[in-house]
Amino acid sequence: MGLFIVIIKRWRFFRFSGISSQLLIVLFIIKFGAGLLLTTIYTHHYKERREADIFKYFDDSAPMFSALPEKPLDFVKMVSGIGINNAYFFDTYFIHMNNWDRAYDSNIYNDSHTIIRLNAIFRLFSFQVFHIHTLFFCFLAFVGCVALFKTFKHLFSQTINLYTIACFLLPSVLLWTSGILKESILIFTLGILFMAIEKFTRQKINLSNLTLVFICAFLMVYIKFYVLLAFLPAIAGYFIAKKLQLNSFLVYATVCVLAVIGGFYSNHLTGGIDLVEVLINKQKDFLRLADWQNAQSTFALTPLENSFWGVIKVVPEGLINCFIRPLPHQGDSWLHVGVIIENIFLLLLVVFSGYFLVKSKMAQRPLFKTFEQKNLFLFCVLFTLLLFAIIGITTPVAGALVRYKVPALPFLMMGCLLVVQHENKFIPAIEKKLRLFFSPSVKVKN
Repeated sequence: MGLFIVIIKRWRFFRFSGISSQLLIVLFIIKFGAGLLLTTIYTHHYKERREADIFKYFDDSAPMFSALPEKPLDFVKMVSGIGINNAYFFDTYFIHMNNWDRAYDSNIYNDSHTIIRLNAIFRLFSFQVFHIHTLFFCFLAFVGCVALFKTFKHLFSQTINLYTIACFLLPSVLLWTSGILKESILIFTLGILFMAIEKFTRQKINLSNLTLVFICAFLMVYIKFYVLLAFLPAIAGYFIAKKLQLNSFLVYATVCVLAVIGGFYSNHLTGGIDLVEVLINKQKDFLRLADWQNAQSTFALTPLENSFWGVIKVVPEGLINCFIRPLPHQGDSWLHVGVIIENIFLLLLVVFSGYFLVKSKMAQRPLFKTFEQKNLFLFCVLFTLLLFAIIGITTPVAGALVRYKVPALPFLMMGCLLVVQHENKFIPAIEKKLRLFFSPSVKVKN
């Protein structure tokens, strides 16, 4: 912990974040505390350790790491993925892992491999202590949160404290990105990726930013491919509109149409990978997994069909699933009750934003003060809707749904704040209360 605190104090990335070192340290300690809480939740919820996501990737990295003392080349090959698809590696190492191969999974790539490999690398520095791995994952996610905050803080001058909450303290995001889970790496990649791409829109493309984009995109492909599917159309619209200063709405509409066409004809564009069929198989995988694990918070899903109408007709159902589940009668634990309260808060914020949006249009008042605000708003809307749609039509378990939608939640709240930040009654009152906790630790100026 002490080492990470020193890094937060001295690294330029943090010193010029717009948040004081003292508050950053407090936020990081809160994040690590959330990681300890998450470990406790998994410890009590799962009777078998091998079924708990937070433990199974750590445990599966042990056989891989065991190769290092006597057969370091084997370790390097397993970490890199080069030359390991043979009987020797399966019989020597992979047979001792519970999640390297999954019978219920028909994915193009088993994304568990990436987290297992990361844990094997972290074992080089962690003395194989579980909570040191928790620290590593917390720190990576924290870097992503800071990157996100730095990138857009100048657009939230009226709601800077609420924006701080959106980036760091939304309960679901705080909890699920504070452990040895894919969501921790996702929030890291999203923050760094957006920071690098935003720099592309303001200056020439340089090697360091290009490298960051490549690394983050690579991680997203091999951790949660569907998040990248939702991110690409939204970021393409954002980049084109801002770089060329074109009509944002027209750009996003065009990108959406092209993305839909590309999705339904992907088997001709990607060498045989049918993205719609991937979604269908993902839904079937989740149904099999839910049945195998006897999941308690399952709900019915409309089966996907490989046709335009077969997908479009279930999109509203998917969006509703993400916004409202778990339902109140499913709140059989304090954790679900907390999620229900968070969902109600976000739904109220969305409704309030929609009301303010309509009110501004009817009064013919400009809703956004700058082109940048409008562009980011459209990105937030498109990314959230795409990710919610993908998750909502493929995930039949409310408990999993809560976790999988985490990457979209900061952007959902950011989009709402961009709409309501010029409201002159409720928002100033909330900001005044929050100022007691955050200011003068949070600064808007770049």
